[in-house]
Amino acid sequence: MHGPHGAALRRRTGSARLNPSPSHVPNGKGLTPALRVTVTPVTGRFDLIIKLRTNEPNKAFNIVEKIRKITSITSTQTGISLQKISNPKKDESEDPIAFALVKVSGAFKHVLQKIKTFPDFVEAHIIPGEFNLFATFHGYSPEELLETSVEKLGGINGITAMETLVAWTPTSPY
Repeated sequence: MHGPHGAALRRRTGSARLNPSPSHVPNGKGLTPALRVTVTPVTGRFDLIIKLRTNEPNKAFNIVEKIRKITSITSTQTGISLQKISNPKKDESEDPIAFALVKVSGAFKHVLQKIKTFPDFVEAHIIPGEFNLFATFHGYSPEELLETSVEKLGGINGITAMETLVAWTPTSPY
């Protein structure tokens, strides 16, 4: 499978903390050009969104396995992009400040056409698992983003559930 592979992580409750630094992301330093990693601390059920962009699934799998062995990680959820949809007017290198995990019932085409019209939409990935769609948005503030994009998701016919994760610090590339 080609395209981005990602892992959403939750840290252990209590005093153990996972810092989004290269020492906590396996192979965070000296990555080959075939692998690009971004780490975004978020609010919500997960503490971090780690995006691994590679065309080599084995490399992504090995890194996710190493992440799962970190003692302060209590759970992970990994999504493999089956199809990517992006907004040509938005630069993917801009820091996303909100992520939406979306459950879709029925045809994805209608849902994706609607999401692509949102002014803050950056990209979406169709993924297998609990949620069918992982979307990223960028705006000037969390409030603007929630009003112009995230709140509108619930009104799209075909979306049966969603969960929003909002970044609380800028994305860190490693």
